[in-house]
Amino acid sequence: KGGAGNYVKMVHNGIEYGDMQLIGEGFLLLSNTTTAAGQSRSPSDCADVFASWNEGPLQSFLVEITAGILAKRDADGAPLVDKVLDVCGSKGTGKWTVQEFAEHGVPGGTVAAALEARYLSAVP
Repeated sequence: KGGAGNYVKMVHNGIEYGDMQLIGEGFLLLSNTTTAAGQSRSPSDCADVFASWNEGPLQSFLVEITAGILAKRDADGAPLVDKVLDVCGSKGTGKWTVQEFAEHGVPGGTVAAALEARYLSAVP
């Protein structure tokens, strides 16, 4: 009542900021390291990793769609993710969530770091 649903949605979105940042960092690490056989990982290889994660305790909608996005190819057959600009905007939800953490003296480091990463991605 009285906007409680909006507040809960704001907190939910802030949590998703952290989840998406973790997923992005996981992809970055996977795509910049090699397999045990010494081979580099393609976006398709990373899609397979995310798909396998989605079969276990890390199962989530965000992990599921990440696997799908990493597997997508453009019209030329190249990985679509390689053509996506790595810049992320912010509508204010993450900022409001971080402000609420601070206002209530609750640690919110993951959400705050994810918000900062979004800001940094937009710096030219």
